Amino acid sequence: MPDGKRYFWTARTVTRGGFGHRARRAEFAVALGCELRHAHRLVYAEGIALDDPRAATPIGLGCRICERRDCAQRARPPAGGRLAVDADRRTQVPYPVVGGD
Repeated sequence: MPDGKRYFWTARTVTRGGFGHRARRAEFAVALGCELRHAHRLVYAEGIALDDPRAATPIGLGCRICERRDCAQRARPPAGGRLAVDADRRTQVPYPVVGGD
């Protein structure tokens, strides 16, 4: 996290309903997380290098206020700065920004 705290997260989707023709289906995201110091207690952490900082994926508090400009998973443009839209160039980052802060 931006404040230096580290967490262990795991998530998956769960689908319910959808039985029968045209039946509605609902899809949910379920996440489980804890401070990294407790992760060794979770079966999901087995085989993961918890003490290797290179194995971590930096995240922010939310796309609008996240300071990470190079995030390929960004779902919303960040507040501040100006979008760097170039119709002739494709980037890995969904909302490239010029300036900001």
